[in-house]
Parts: sequence; structure tokens; C-alpha cells
Amino acid sequence: MIKIDKYDVDTGLYYDPKEHFWIKIADNHARIGMSPLIQETSGAFVAIQMNSPEMQLNKGDSFGTIEAEKHVGPLKIPLTGKITNINDHVVENPRLINYDPYGDGWLIEMELTNFDAEVPQLIYGEQNIIEWFESELKKFDDKGWIAQ
Repeated sequence: MIKIDKYDVDTGLYYDPKEHFWIKIADNHARIGMSPLIQETSGAFVAIQMNSPEMQLNKGDSFGTIEAEKHVGPLKIPLTGKITNINDHVVENPRLINYDPYGDGWLIEMELTNFDAEVPQLIYGEQNIIEWFESELKKFDDKGWIAQ
């Protein structure tokens, strides 16, 4: 874990640069959560609804919806596979995403079915993550999406 500006960023994970999910890979399984930057710019999360486990999804499909102070919208899955587990704790208490995005605030676990083909679209490696995160931080700040 490193500090970039005021954000703790886990550089040992993969990141989806489009949807801002972190992805922890173990064999052909993944645990997925929201990056600290996206949870910061969305405000406090107040409601989350997710699709049922065992659902097969293609990259970009909706696996649920989320509502926060500054955002309401779909959750788009960053990788192709089957949902194997939903974090019921985060459904009951969506603010876990804000307080503990890398711990208790994870969203789903899934079995991956196309990881080798999709991994080049993810950000991985400490230096790559730092450069991407700093770039996103500047972009979000320039748009006024980050509270000072």
C-alpha cells in the first residue's frame, strides 16, 4: 500500500482503468472492489443492489446498481466470468466501500473465463498504477470532482 496524495493505493492489485475497479487475482478467481478515487468522487454510498451469484457475465455487462451522494448508475463488470459470491455486508452497509475499499468494502468474487485475453486492458505493476492513478487524480481534479 502506498500513499498518492491523500489516497491509500494498493499497488499489488490489477485495476480496470475505465470503471475504476481494483481486482485481486488468485488462480482463475477474482475479488473486485472500487478504487479509493472513485469512491471518493462519488460521495458516501447509500444503496447497492447486485445480480445473483452464478450469473455468467461478459466484460462490460451490468452486475448491479449503486447509489451514492453524487452518483447513481450501473456497476459494469471489468472481466468476463461467473459471479460466485456477493459481499452481503456491503449490500447491508454500502458505506463500507467508503471506509474500507480494499478490505470489507469489496463487492463480488467471480470465476474468470477470459482473463488471458482481457488482462492487457488492465493496469498492473507499481509504477504503472502510480502513473495511472496520478493521471486520473489530475483529470478528476481538473473537472472539479474532488472536494478540496
